[in-house]
Amino acid sequence: MKLPEKINKYFYYEDRLRRNISIITGIFIVIFNIFSGFMLVQIAADILLGIKNPGSGLLLLYIIPGIAAGAALLKFCIFIIEFFLGRIEIEEYSYLRMVLLVTIAAYFIILFIYIIVILTSLIGRMSLVS
Repeated sequence: MKLPEKINKYFYYEDRLRRNISIITGIFIVIFNIFSGFMLVQIAADILLGIKNPGSGLLLLYIIPGIAAGAALLKFCIFIIEFFLGRIEIEEYSYLRMVLLVTIAAYFIILFIYIIVILTSLIGRMSLVS
């Protein structure tokens, strides 16, 4: 099956409402994964490279690795869904909603870790000042 046929299977329905909701769900999946990937790159830069307060120029360099990390996170979310579903066949419309649910859960987990990393770096800077 070619890639456009796979995409058509998930986003194009005869029912107009179902098609619009599927497209909006796909947009939310992409947005949450890009933000999650961007936060993952910032967490990695903070922990591994020690870049605590990147400038705006350095943040622009985080965009492409952030998109790549978001795509990897999406593949991981799909792997998790496939692992838990096993060989159960599910409707494409419901599958998109499940991907969105797992993506949002991953986003909140990464956001929690991001907040912890930012707070620890902020506390570290405050202890150096005083």
